[in-house]
Amino acid sequence: MALRLFREASKRVPAYRDFLKSNKINPAKIKTIIDFSKIPSVDKKNYLLKYPLEKLCWDGKIEKADMISLSSGSSGDPFFWLRDKEQEEETALSHEAFLVDSFGIDKNSTLLIVSFAMGMWVAGTLTYRAVQKIAENYRLTVITPGINKQDVLNVVRKIGNKYKQIVIAGYPPFVKDIIDEGERQNIDWKKHKIKFLFAAEAFSEKWRDYMYKKIGAKNPLKDSLNIYGTADALILGHETPLSILIRRLADKHGKELYRDLFKHDERVPTLVQYNPALRYLESVNGNLIFSAFSGIPLVRYAIGDTGDATQYSKVISLLKKHDINMDKEVRLAKISNWKLPFLYVYGRNDFTASLYGINIHPENIRDALSDKEAEGDVSGKFVMFTGNDGRMNQYLKIVVELKDGVSNAGVKLEERIKSAVVKMLKEKNMEYNELYKSLGVMVEPQIKLYRYGHEDFFKPGIKQKWRKI
Repeated sequence: MALRLFREASKRVPAYRDFLKSNKINPAKIKTIIDFSKIPSVDKKNYLLKYPLEKLCWDGKIEKADMISLSSGSSGDPFFWLRDKEQEEETALSHEAFLVDSFGIDKNSTLLIVSFAMGMWVAGTLTYRAVQKIAENYRLTVITPGINKQDVLNVVRKIGNKYKQIVIAGYPPFVKDIIDEGERQNIDWKKHKIKFLFAAEAFSEKWRDYMYKKIGAKNPLKDSLNIYGTADALILGHETPLSILIRRLADKHGKELYRDLFKHDERVPTLVQYNPALRYLESVNGNLIFSAFSGIPLVRYAIGDTGDATQYSKVISLLKKHDINMDKEVRLAKISNWKLPFLYVYGRNDFTASLYGINIHPENIRDALSDKEAEGDVSGKFVMFTGNDGRMNQYLKIVVELKDGVSNAGVKLEERIKSAVVKMLKEKNMEYNELYKSLGVMVEPQIKLYRYGHEDFFKPGIKQKWRKI
């Protein structure tokens, strides 16, 4: 697939032809997958932003696209992603496979609530179109309230009991807000058979169990599923009951197995399986690179995420070395054994923070700290990160450095900085603005002031890290 994609793109995509020429690559000499692995990778900077949009398309014709979605990307500048009917069909196929296997839509009447942002953003429109496409073959109904929390709750309250199960599709922190707010409004979630379809955020098994407890979930392997998707190439992979089982076993067996599986023992990766007939995945120095037939064909595209792709047989063999018999585990769990390759993902390696599935860009925070409300007292340096409080609510925290000699700053300055940051984000980040309309103060950042040169965040003489992992 990857070689066929390369051959077609080198002939039919004007921008890629020029990219190969600039890098002195003769397409005729790329004959094997080893040859393919030596082709320079493309990314937004060296490829997507370098050429006019139409030059990135098949035959240089933008009008062949069936639909366009918008993503802000790691730079904060909107980028238009094209997709055509083939990508829509691939996505529908993936949704049908996991909705049947994990959620049993072939056996239960199902209401699927799309609580991803709608409009131009990819997750909402993609989920809606994919589910609508397969709905005619199942007792499956889709409704699209988007990120209006009260609308979601009204749907559950008024028509939820007319279906055997409800699938809530959305960003994990937002879905949690829906469940928490429903509790406050006296919705008894345990009276409904709730399933979760997540995307855009990694989360721990502890967090998953927290959500399960709220809804009274009976099957931890089949009551939720997380998609690894991008605006660039739609669905790259998704959780399966098998991948969830493996991650839970890794949690149970401790750091040694975790390190062997995921090359790390502190960070929590998303573990998915993927269809190698649709996506070719590589890892170079820990950075994920994929190739896919898309509205904008992408050959060895560096997405900016860290992780690795691994063969199914290698994962099973590794588990066996730790005395885990997966055939036995699968039988006991009564789940399907998808013999597809695995992909573990740690997320972006850039400077953005993620809040409720949207990117918070450092340049917006930097601009806010230059505001007249703050710039007299702060140096302009900061570190941002997201976390979860004791009730598993997600928050954005920004640690801000005071100017040298400023020591009497307090709550009033923190409030002024928070106001400046919120104002800037609402002006510069369309996704944040829409999120704020829905959730209000819940997505306002926590501001913490630190003295100049604080050793934990602002060591003098070293390159400033704007985001803490």
